[in-house]
Amino acid sequence: MRKILSVIKREYIQIVRTKGFIIGTVLGPVFMLGLIVVPIIVSSASVEKQETIGVVDLTNEIYTELDNKLDHKDYRLKDGFRRYLLEKFEPSPGIKEVRNALREKVLKKEISAYIYIPEDVLEIGPAESAARDSEQEEEKVEYVSEHTTDFEELRALNRALNNVVVEKRLKREGLDPQKVAQYIKRVELQPIKITKKGEEEDTAGTFMISYFLALIIYMAILIYGQVIMRGVIEEKSSRVVEVVLSSLKPFQLMMGKILGIGAVGLTQFSIWTLFGIGASLYSASFIPSGADFAMPSIPAHVFIYFVIFFILGYFLFGTLYAAIGSMVNSEKEAQQLVMPVTMFLIVPIMLMIFIIRAPDSSLSVFLSMIPFFTPILMFLRITVLLPPFGQIGASVVILTLTIVLMVWLVAKIYRVGILMYGKRPKFAEVVRWIRYS
Repeated sequence: MRKILSVIKREYIQIVRTKGFIIGTVLGPVFMLGLIVVPIIVSSASVEKQETIGVVDLTNEIYTELDNKLDHKDYRLKDGFRRYLLEKFEPSPGIKEVRNALREKVLKKEISAYIYIPEDVLEIGPAESAARDSEQEEEKVEYVSEHTTDFEELRALNRALNNVVVEKRLKREGLDPQKVAQYIKRVELQPIKITKKGEEEDTAGTFMISYFLALIIYMAILIYGQVIMRGVIEEKSSRVVEVVLSSLKPFQLMMGKILGIGAVGLTQFSIWTLFGIGASLYSASFIPSGADFAMPSIPAHVFIYFVIFFILGYFLFGTLYAAIGSMVNSEKEAQQLVMPVTMFLIVPIMLMIFIIRAPDSSLSVFLSMIPFFTPILMFLRITVLLPPFGQIGASVVILTLTIVLMVWLVAKIYRVGILMYGKRPKFAEVVRWIRYS
Protein backbone atom coordinates (compact mmCIF):
# COMPACT_ATOMS: atom_id res chain seq x y z
CA MET A 1 0.00 0.00 0.00
CA ARG A 2 2.89 2.37 0.78
CA LYS A 3 4.25 1.93 -2.75
CA ILE A 4 0.83 2.66 -4.27
CA LEU A 5 0.61 5.82 -2.16
CA SER A 6 4.02 6.89 -3.46
CA VAL A 7 2.84 6.52 -7.06
CA ILE A 8 -0.38 8.40 -6.22
CA LYS A 9 1.62 11.25 -4.69
CA ARG A 10 3.95 11.42 -7.67
CA GLU A 11 1.14 11.47 -10.26
CA TYR A 12 -0.90 14.00 -8.25
CA ILE A 13 1.90 16.49 -7.62
CA GLN A 14 3.23 16.18 -11.15
CA ILE A 15 -0.10 17.28 -12.64
CA VAL A 16 -1.40 19.86 -10.12
CA ARG A 17 1.83 21.84 -10.41
CA THR A 18 1.40 22.36 -14.14
CA LYS A 19 0.16 25.68 -15.49
CA GLY A 20 -2.48 23.86 -17.51
CA PHE A 21 -4.11 22.47 -14.37
CA ILE A 22 -4.05 25.82 -12.56
CA ILE A 23 -5.40 27.76 -15.54
CA GLY A 24 -8.02 25.10 -16.28
CA THR A 25 -9.21 25.04 -12.67
CA VAL A 26 -9.59 28.81 -12.57
CA LEU A 27 -11.06 29.30 -16.05
CA GLY A 28 -13.23 26.18 -15.92
CA PRO A 29 -15.98 27.74 -13.76
CA VAL A 30 -15.87 30.93 -15.83
CA PHE A 31 -16.28 28.86 -18.99
CA MET A 32 -19.14 26.86 -17.46
CA LEU A 33 -20.91 30.03 -16.36
CA GLY A 34 -20.41 31.50 -19.81
CA LEU A 35 -21.99 28.44 -21.46
CA ILE A 36 -25.15 29.05 -19.44
CA VAL A 37 -25.35 32.84 -19.21
CA VAL A 38 -24.11 33.96 -22.65
CA PRO A 39 -26.78 32.06 -24.65
CA ILE A 40 -29.45 33.48 -22.31
CA ILE A 41 -28.20 37.04 -22.77
CA VAL A 42 -27.89 36.62 -26.53
CA SER A 43 -31.35 35.07 -26.85
CA SER A 44 -32.92 37.88 -24.80
CA ALA A 45 -31.26 40.60 -26.88
CA SER A 46 -32.96 41.93 -30.00
CA VAL A 47 -31.50 43.64 -33.06
CA GLU A 48 -32.26 47.35 -32.67
CA LYS A 49 -32.45 48.55 -36.27
CA GLN A 50 -35.13 50.32 -38.29
CA GLU A 51 -35.95 48.60 -41.57
CA THR A 52 -37.89 49.61 -44.66
CA ILE A 53 -39.94 46.78 -46.16
CA GLY A 54 -41.72 46.93 -49.49
CA VAL A 55 -45.20 45.44 -49.82
CA VAL A 56 -46.93 44.18 -52.97
CA ASP A 57 -50.58 43.68 -51.94
CA LEU A 58 -52.62 42.05 -54.70
CA THR A 59 -55.71 42.04 -52.44
CA ASN A 60 -55.67 45.84 -51.97
CA GLU A 61 -57.06 45.18 -48.47
CA ILE A 62 -54.14 44.16 -46.27
CA TYR A 63 -51.46 46.84 -46.63
CA THR A 64 -53.19 49.58 -44.59
CA GLU A 65 -54.17 47.23 -41.77
CA LEU A 66 -50.69 45.69 -41.69
CA ASP A 67 -49.09 49.13 -41.55
CA ASN A 68 -51.32 50.10 -38.62
CA LYS A 69 -50.59 46.82 -36.86
CA LEU A 70 -46.82 47.34 -37.12
CA ASP A 71 -47.25 50.83 -35.67
CA HIS A 72 -48.30 49.27 -32.37
CA LYS A 73 -45.93 49.58 -29.39
CA ASP A 74 -45.30 45.82 -29.43
CA TYR A 75 -43.45 46.25 -32.74
CA ARG A 76 -41.50 49.41 -31.89
CA LEU A 77 -37.84 49.86 -30.98
CA LYS A 78 -36.81 50.55 -27.41
CA ASP A 79 -36.44 54.27 -28.22
CA GLY A 80 -40.10 54.40 -29.33
CA PHE A 81 -39.53 54.66 -33.07
CA ARG A 82 -41.06 52.21 -35.51
CA ARG A 83 -38.95 49.20 -36.31
CA TYR A 84 -40.68 48.38 -39.60
CA LEU A 85 -41.46 51.11 -42.15
CA LEU A 86 -43.71 49.79 -44.93
CA GLU A 87 -43.65 51.09 -48.49
CA LYS A 88 -46.42 50.08 -50.86
CA PHE A 89 -45.68 49.12 -54.47
CA GLU A 90 -48.49 48.83 -57.01
CA PRO A 91 -48.53 45.65 -59.12
CA SER A 92 -48.48 47.56 -62.41
CA PRO A 93 -47.54 47.56 -65.24
CA GLY A 94 -46.98 43.85 -64.48
CA ILE A 95 -46.25 41.79 -61.39
CA LYS A 96 -43.12 40.27 -62.90
CA GLU A 97 -41.62 43.70 -63.68
CA VAL A 98 -42.49 44.98 -60.18
CA ARG A 99 -40.86 42.00 -58.50
CA ASN A 100 -37.72 42.41 -60.61
CA ALA A 101 -37.55 46.09 -59.63
CA LEU A 102 -38.00 45.22 -55.94
CA ARG A 103 -35.30 42.57 -56.19
CA GLU A 104 -32.90 45.26 -57.44
CA LYS A 105 -33.89 47.57 -54.58
CA VAL A 106 -33.10 44.83 -52.08
CA LEU A 107 -29.71 44.16 -53.66
CA LYS A 108 -28.93 47.91 -53.65
CA LYS A 109 -29.89 48.14 -49.94
CA GLU A 110 -32.67 50.65 -50.75
CA ILE A 111 -35.11 48.42 -48.86
CA SER A 112 -34.39 45.58 -46.43
CA ALA A 113 -36.91 43.18 -47.96
CA TYR A 114 -40.27 43.01 -49.63
CA ILE A 115 -43.45 41.05 -48.89
CA TYR A 116 -45.50 39.60 -51.72
CA ILE A 117 -49.18 39.05 -50.79
CA PRO A 118 -51.12 36.95 -53.34
CA GLU A 119 -54.66 37.76 -54.35
CA ASP A 120 -56.29 34.66 -52.83
CA VAL A 121 -54.81 34.98 -49.35
CA LEU A 122 -58.19 36.01 -47.86
CA GLU A 123 -60.19 33.30 -49.58
CA ILE A 124 -61.88 30.61 -47.49
CA GLY A 125 -63.52 27.59 -49.14
CA PRO A 126 -65.67 24.73 -47.85
CA ALA A 127 -63.93 21.92 -45.95
CA GLU A 128 -64.31 19.55 -48.89
CA SER A 129 -62.85 22.08 -51.28
CA ALA A 130 -60.01 22.86 -48.90
CA ALA A 131 -59.10 19.20 -48.61
CA ARG A 132 -59.14 18.83 -52.38
CA ASP A 133 -57.20 22.02 -53.05
CA SER A 134 -54.55 21.18 -50.42
CA GLU A 135 -53.09 18.72 -52.90
CA GLN A 136 -52.54 21.54 -55.38
CA GLU A 137 -49.77 24.08 -55.14
CA GLU A 138 -51.05 27.35 -53.68
CA GLU A 139 -49.55 30.80 -53.77
CA LYS A 140 -48.06 31.79 -50.44
CA VAL A 141 -47.16 35.10 -48.86
CA GLU A 142 -43.46 35.56 -49.56
CA TYR A 143 -40.79 37.40 -47.61
CA VAL A 144 -37.95 38.19 -50.02
CA SER A 145 -34.62 39.39 -48.62
CA GLU A 146 -30.88 38.81 -48.74
CA HIS A 147 -31.01 37.91 -45.06
CA THR A 148 -33.69 35.38 -44.08
CA THR A 149 -32.27 34.03 -40.80
CA ASP A 150 -33.48 36.76 -38.44
CA PHE A 151 -36.07 34.53 -36.82
CA GLU A 152 -37.24 37.25 -34.43
CA GLU A 153 -38.11 39.52 -37.38
CA LEU A 154 -39.81 36.73 -39.33
CA ARG A 155 -41.85 35.78 -36.26
CA ALA A 156 -42.94 39.39 -35.65
CA LEU A 157 -43.95 40.04 -39.28
CA ASN A 158 -45.68 36.67 -39.52
CA ARG A 159 -47.67 37.35 -36.35
CA ALA A 160 -48.78 40.80 -37.53
CA LEU A 161 -49.72 39.57 -41.00
CA ASN A 162 -51.67 36.60 -39.65
CA ASN A 163 -53.60 38.83 -37.26
CA VAL A 164 -54.62 41.09 -40.14
CA VAL A 165 -55.63 38.21 -42.42
CA VAL A 166 -57.66 36.47 -39.68
CA GLU A 167 -59.45 39.71 -38.77
CA LYS A 168 -60.31 40.32 -42.44
CA ARG A 169 -61.69 36.81 -42.82
CA LEU A 170 -63.79 37.09 -39.67
CA LYS A 171 -65.28 40.41 -40.77
CA ARG A 172 -66.23 38.88 -44.11
CA GLU A 173 -68.21 36.26 -42.18
CA GLY A 174 -69.90 38.92 -40.04
CA LEU A 175 -67.99 38.05 -36.85
CA ASP A 176 -66.44 40.48 -34.37
CA PRO A 177 -62.65 39.85 -34.35
CA GLN A 178 -62.26 41.21 -30.80
CA LYS A 179 -64.85 38.85 -29.34
CA VAL A 180 -63.48 35.90 -31.28
CA ALA A 181 -59.99 36.76 -30.02
CA GLN A 182 -61.29 36.60 -26.45
CA TYR A 183 -62.91 33.23 -27.08
CA ILE A 184 -59.82 31.67 -28.62
CA LYS A 185 -57.28 33.29 -26.29
CA ARG A 186 -54.48 30.84 -25.72
CA VAL A 187 -53.77 29.36 -22.29
CA GLU A 188 -50.08 29.08 -21.38
CA LEU A 189 -49.04 25.90 -19.60
CA GLN A 190 -46.51 27.00 -16.99
CA PRO A 191 -44.26 24.19 -15.68
CA ILE A 192 -43.87 24.28 -11.89
CA LYS A 193 -41.33 21.95 -10.32
CA ILE A 194 -41.99 20.54 -6.85
CA THR A 195 -38.97 20.33 -4.55
CA LYS A 196 -38.54 19.74 -0.84
CA LYS A 197 -38.32 23.51 -0.46
CA GLY A 198 -41.69 23.96 -2.16
CA GLU A 199 -42.69 24.85 -5.69
CA GLU A 200 -40.61 26.83 -8.16
CA GLU A 201 -41.08 28.01 -11.74
CA ASP A 202 -39.06 26.07 -14.30
CA THR A 203 -38.22 27.87 -17.56
CA ALA A 204 -36.06 25.11 -19.08
CA GLY A 205 -33.48 25.54 -16.30
CA THR A 206 -33.73 21.91 -15.16
CA PHE A 207 -33.12 20.68 -18.70
CA MET A 208 -30.03 22.86 -19.14
CA ILE A 209 -28.51 22.04 -15.75
CA SER A 210 -29.14 18.29 -16.15
CA TYR A 211 -27.70 18.19 -19.64
CA PHE A 212 -24.73 20.32 -18.65
CA LEU A 213 -23.73 18.33 -15.54
CA ALA A 214 -24.01 15.02 -17.42
CA LEU A 215 -21.77 16.44 -20.15
CA ILE A 216 -19.21 17.38 -17.49
CA ILE A 217 -19.05 13.75 -16.31
CA TYR A 218 -18.65 12.65 -19.93
CA MET A 219 -15.84 15.14 -20.57
CA ALA A 220 -14.13 14.37 -17.26
CA ILE A 221 -14.04 10.62 -17.86
CA LEU A 222 -12.90 11.11 -21.44
CA ILE A 223 -10.18 13.65 -20.64
CA TYR A 224 -8.70 11.98 -17.54
CA GLY A 225 -8.96 8.53 -19.13
CA GLN A 226 -6.89 9.83 -22.03
CA VAL A 227 -4.38 11.26 -19.53
CA ILE A 228 -3.93 7.79 -18.00
CA MET A 229 -3.47 6.19 -21.41
CA ARG A 230 -0.93 8.80 -22.55
CA GLY A 231 0.99 8.47 -19.29
CA VAL A 232 1.26 4.70 -19.65
CA ILE A 233 2.32 4.98 -23.31
CA GLU A 234 4.94 7.63 -22.47
CA GLU A 235 6.48 5.58 -19.67
CA LYS A 236 6.41 2.45 -21.80
CA SER A 237 7.95 4.04 -24.91
CA SER A 238 10.71 5.74 -22.90
CA ARG A 239 11.49 2.47 -21.05
CA VAL A 240 11.09 4.29 -17.72
CA VAL A 241 8.57 1.65 -16.70
CA GLU A 242 11.28 -1.01 -16.67
CA VAL A 243 13.13 0.91 -13.97
CA VAL A 244 9.95 1.62 -12.01
CA LEU A 245 8.86 -2.03 -12.07
CA SER A 246 12.12 -3.06 -10.46
CA SER A 247 10.82 -1.65 -7.16
CA LEU A 248 7.06 -2.31 -7.36
CA LYS A 249 4.55 -4.63 -9.01
CA PRO A 250 2.68 -3.77 -12.24
CA PHE A 251 -0.65 -3.79 -10.36
CA GLN A 252 0.70 -1.28 -7.85
CA LEU A 253 1.89 1.00 -10.66
CA MET A 254 -1.44 0.76 -12.46
CA MET A 255 -3.55 1.46 -9.37
CA GLY A 256 -1.26 4.26 -8.23
CA LYS A 257 -1.49 5.94 -11.63
CA ILE A 258 -5.29 5.59 -11.79
CA LEU A 259 -5.81 6.80 -8.21
CA GLY A 260 -3.33 9.67 -8.56
CA ILE A 261 -4.85 11.07 -11.74
CA GLY A 262 -8.32 10.44 -10.30
CA ALA A 263 -7.39 12.50 -7.26
CA VAL A 264 -6.39 15.34 -9.59
CA GLY A 265 -9.79 15.19 -11.29
CA LEU A 266 -11.58 15.01 -7.95
CA THR A 267 -9.68 18.05 -6.70
CA GLN A 268 -10.56 20.04 -9.80
CA PHE A 269 -14.21 19.07 -9.75
CA SER A 270 -14.50 19.70 -6.00
CA ILE A 271 -13.45 23.29 -6.68
CA TRP A 272 -15.92 23.50 -9.54
CA THR A 273 -18.66 21.98 -7.35
CA LEU A 274 -18.17 24.68 -4.73
CA PHE A 275 -18.44 27.23 -7.52
CA GLY A 276 -21.63 25.51 -8.76
CA ILE A 277 -23.20 25.68 -5.29
CA GLY A 278 -22.37 29.39 -5.10
CA ALA A 279 -23.74 29.99 -8.61
CA SER A 280 -26.95 28.19 -7.65
CA LEU A 281 -27.39 30.31 -4.51
CA TYR A 282 -26.70 33.60 -6.29
CA SER A 283 -28.04 32.72 -9.74
CA ALA A 284 -30.27 35.81 -9.89
CA SER A 285 -27.23 38.09 -10.16
CA PHE A 286 -25.97 36.23 -13.25
CA ILE A 287 -29.22 36.18 -15.24
CA PRO A 288 -30.34 39.43 -16.92
CA SER A 289 -33.69 40.73 -15.67
CA GLY A 290 -35.25 40.70 -19.12
CA ALA A 291 -34.42 37.07 -19.82
CA ASP A 292 -37.23 34.52 -19.73
CA PHE A 293 -35.15 32.11 -17.67
CA ALA A 294 -34.82 31.26 -14.00
CA MET A 295 -31.92 29.22 -12.65
CA PRO A 296 -33.42 26.34 -10.66
CA SER A 297 -32.16 25.59 -7.19
CA ILE A 298 -29.80 22.60 -7.25
CA PRO A 299 -30.25 20.23 -4.28
CA ALA A 300 -27.13 19.25 -2.35
CA HIS A 301 -27.64 15.56 -3.18
CA VAL A 302 -27.03 16.33 -6.87
CA PHE A 303 -23.47 17.43 -6.11
CA ILE A 304 -22.93 14.41 -3.85
CA TYR A 305 -24.06 12.01 -6.56
CA PHE A 306 -22.01 13.97 -9.08
CA VAL A 307 -18.85 13.10 -7.14
CA ILE A 308 -19.93 9.47 -6.60
CA PHE A 309 -20.67 8.77 -10.25
CA PHE A 310 -17.63 10.68 -11.43
CA ILE A 311 -15.39 8.51 -9.22
CA LEU A 312 -17.09 5.25 -10.24
CA GLY A 313 -17.20 6.17 -13.93
CA TYR A 314 -13.60 7.28 -13.84
CA PHE A 315 -12.45 4.00 -12.27
CA LEU A 316 -14.40 1.92 -14.78
CA PHE A 317 -13.08 3.69 -17.85
CA GLY A 318 -9.69 4.55 -16.33
CA THR A 319 -8.84 0.86 -16.06
CA LEU A 320 -9.78 0.35 -19.71
CA TYR A 321 -7.63 3.28 -20.84
CA ALA A 322 -4.73 1.91 -18.76
CA ALA A 323 -5.10 -1.46 -20.46
CA ILE A 324 -5.08 0.15 -23.91
CA GLY A 325 -1.98 2.16 -23.02
CA SER A 326 -0.15 -1.00 -21.92
CA MET A 327 -0.96 -2.85 -25.15
CA VAL A 328 0.28 -0.23 -27.65
CA ASN A 329 3.56 1.52 -28.38
CA SER A 330 2.23 4.91 -29.59
CA GLU A 331 -0.85 7.12 -29.46
CA LYS A 332 -1.47 6.40 -33.15
CA GLU A 333 -1.88 2.70 -32.38
CA ALA A 334 -4.04 3.55 -29.36
CA GLN A 335 -6.60 5.45 -31.46
CA GLN A 336 -7.63 2.22 -33.15
CA LEU A 337 -8.31 0.48 -29.83
CA VAL A 338 -9.82 3.42 -27.98
CA MET A 339 -12.86 3.77 -30.28
CA PRO A 340 -14.92 0.93 -28.67
CA VAL A 341 -14.28 2.44 -25.23
CA THR A 342 -15.25 5.90 -26.47
CA MET A 343 -18.48 4.51 -27.91
CA PHE A 344 -19.52 3.45 -24.40
CA LEU A 345 -19.38 7.15 -23.54
CA ILE A 346 -20.94 8.47 -26.74
CA VAL A 347 -24.03 6.22 -26.66
CA PRO A 348 -25.26 7.64 -23.31
CA ILE A 349 -24.86 11.15 -24.70
CA MET A 350 -27.09 10.17 -27.63
CA LEU A 351 -29.69 8.85 -25.17
CA MET A 352 -29.71 11.93 -22.93
CA ILE A 353 -32.71 13.67 -24.53
CA PHE A 354 -34.84 10.55 -24.11
CA ILE A 355 -33.79 10.13 -20.47
CA ILE A 356 -34.57 13.78 -19.72
CA ARG A 357 -38.03 13.44 -21.28
CA ALA A 358 -38.89 10.13 -19.55
CA PRO A 359 -36.55 9.62 -16.57
CA ASP A 360 -38.79 7.08 -14.84
CA SER A 361 -39.75 4.96 -17.86
CA SER A 362 -38.88 1.25 -17.91
CA LEU A 363 -36.40 1.78 -20.74
CA SER A 364 -34.68 4.62 -18.87
CA VAL A 365 -34.36 2.45 -15.76
CA PHE A 366 -32.93 -0.43 -17.81
CA LEU A 367 -30.43 1.76 -19.67
CA SER A 368 -29.24 3.40 -16.45
CA MET A 369 -28.48 -0.06 -15.01
CA ILE A 370 -26.05 -0.95 -17.81
CA PRO A 371 -22.65 -0.46 -16.07
CA PHE A 372 -20.95 1.41 -18.91
CA PHE A 373 -23.95 3.77 -19.22
CA THR A 374 -24.64 4.16 -15.49
CA PRO A 375 -22.23 7.04 -14.64
CA ILE A 376 -23.94 9.38 -17.11
CA LEU A 377 -27.51 8.10 -17.39
CA MET A 378 -28.22 7.34 -13.71
CA PHE A 379 -26.78 10.69 -12.68
CA LEU A 380 -28.91 12.35 -15.38
CA ARG A 381 -32.02 10.69 -13.97
CA ILE A 382 -31.09 11.92 -10.50
CA THR A 383 -30.83 15.54 -11.66
CA VAL A 384 -34.17 15.41 -13.53
CA LEU A 385 -36.34 13.30 -11.22
CA LEU A 386 -34.79 11.59 -8.18
CA PRO A 387 -35.32 7.82 -8.64
CA PRO A 388 -36.13 5.50 -5.70
CA PHE A 389 -33.07 4.93 -3.56
CA GLY A 390 -33.25 1.20 -4.35
CA GLN A 391 -32.58 1.90 -8.03
CA ILE A 392 -29.67 4.23 -7.23
CA GLY A 393 -28.22 1.72 -4.77
CA ALA A 394 -28.60 -1.12 -7.26
CA SER A 395 -26.84 0.88 -9.99
CA VAL A 396 -23.96 1.69 -7.63
CA VAL A 397 -23.61 -1.96 -6.61
CA ILE A 398 -23.69 -3.19 -10.23
CA LEU A 399 -21.19 -0.53 -11.27
CA THR A 400 -18.89 -1.34 -8.33
CA LEU A 401 -18.93 -5.08 -9.09
CA THR A 402 -18.18 -4.30 -12.75
CA ILE A 403 -15.24 -2.14 -11.68
CA VAL A 404 -13.87 -4.95 -9.49
CA LEU A 405 -14.18 -7.38 -12.42
CA MET A 406 -12.54 -4.93 -14.84
CA VAL A 407 -9.67 -4.21 -12.43
CA TRP A 408 -9.04 -7.97 -12.14
CA LEU A 409 -9.07 -8.43 -15.93
CA VAL A 410 -7.10 -5.29 -16.75
CA ALA A 411 -4.46 -6.07 -14.12
CA LYS A 412 -3.71 -9.32 -15.96
CA ILE A 413 -3.45 -7.46 -19.28
CA TYR A 414 -1.40 -4.64 -17.78
CA ARG A 415 1.26 -6.76 -16.12
CA VAL A 416 2.13 -8.44 -19.44
CA GLY A 417 1.41 -5.62 -21.88
CA ILE A 418 3.42 -2.98 -20.03
CA LEU A 419 6.64 -4.85 -20.85
CA MET A 420 5.71 -5.89 -24.39
CA TYR A 421 7.20 -3.94 -27.30
CA GLY A 422 6.97 -4.17 -31.06
CA LYS A 423 3.86 -5.45 -32.79
CA ARG A 424 0.49 -4.67 -31.23
CA PRO A 425 -1.05 -7.83 -29.73
CA LYS A 426 -4.08 -9.44 -31.35
CA PHE A 427 -7.25 -10.30 -29.46
CA ALA A 428 -6.25 -13.96 -29.05
CA GLU A 429 -2.98 -12.90 -27.39
CA VAL A 430 -4.82 -10.61 -24.96
CA VAL A 431 -7.09 -13.52 -24.02
CA ARG A 432 -3.99 -15.63 -23.30
CA TRP A 433 -2.64 -12.84 -21.09
CA ILE A 434 -5.89 -12.87 -19.09
CA ARG A 435 -5.83 -16.66 -18.74
CA TYR A 436 -2.18 -16.57 -17.67
CA SER A 437 -2.02 -16.78 -13.87
